[in-house]
Order: sequence, then C-alpha cells, then structure tokens
Amino acid sequence: MALSVSADKPHRKASNSCASVYDEMVTCYQESPCFKELNRPFMDCLSNLRPQEVGEECLVLRKAYAQCRRNILKGQYRVMGNPYS
Repeated sequence: MALSVSADKPHRKASNSCASVYDEMVTCYQESPCFKELNRPFMDCLSNLRPQEVGEECLVLRKAYAQCRRNILKGQYRVMGNPYS
C-alpha cells in the first residue's frame, strides 16, 4: 500500500535532518578569517583546527554537525528525535 502525496499537503522532511546545522557551519566557515582573509580553499579551512584562524564558533558547529550525523544512526534518537537537528 503506497501513500499518496497530494499537492495541498507537501511531503514533510525528516525531523532528524542535520541540514540546518550544516548550513550554519558552511556559512560560518565562509565568513571565517581563514577563508576570507587568508584566501585558503574551503576544504583546507574545514580541516583547520586553529581557533585563531577559523573561529571558536565554527569549531563548535563542526562538532555539533558531527554529533548530529552520529545521532542519526542511534536507535533511541530515531524514536525520540535528534536533539541536534
């Protein structure tokens, strides 16, 4: 039995998606001194762990995104919902 999706009720996104944390992290890294002032490639800034070059907030968002991705695989968060999403 397939569930039909009507035009007036669009399909709901999964609540455990980490897209919002990911978007915030990417924006933070794009605004970081590593990317803007030092003109390093984005992937180099992403692997950089120095708070002076990247910023403390970006490092916190990176850890939050990693934890969010790990929580997707945990069974208890499939039922209760992912607190990081």
